[in-house]
Amino acid sequence: MLALVVLSLVAVSQAYPTGAPIDACAEGIPNHHAQAAELDIMPFALTGGAYSPAQPMQLTLSGAGRFRGFQMKASVGTFLNAPAGTQLFRCLNNADTVTHSDNSARDSVTVTYLPPANAFGPIGIRVTVVQDFDVWWNPEVFILQRNGDVITG
Repeated sequence: MLALVVLSLVAVSQAYPTGAPIDACAEGIPNHHAQAAELDIMPFALTGGAYSPAQPMQLTLSGAGRFRGFQMKASVGTFLNAPAGTQLFRCLNNADTVTHSDNSARDSVTVTYLPPANAFGPIGIRVTVVQDFDVWWNPEVFILQRNGDVITG
């Protein structure tokens, strides 16, 4: 009995072990048993520089401390070649979202993003970060600029 209690506590202290569920697509909110988001500013940022239409680019999510789960959803374009520990899935369009595929702690994650060939203005990437099952931040939109660095939306 004690072993079962310990195992259940370990399970709830982590992010979803296989990535964000499909129901998190709409708003980017984790379904963590109604656990409230952290109220402070998300201590993680998305970096990657300016984009060029139809040219793959690297985006890196990193920040203060380690995290176990994340979801990045592009307003347009697609993610390519999910790195180890991540997976691509479809929220609105094929491969418009990337999330963790395991809940191991990580310092950062770098993904490849492909802007559409007809891209001309700002592109939003909605990012949700889960430090552990009970600690997560509301989604933040980072804006990719064609001629500038990534900025917080």
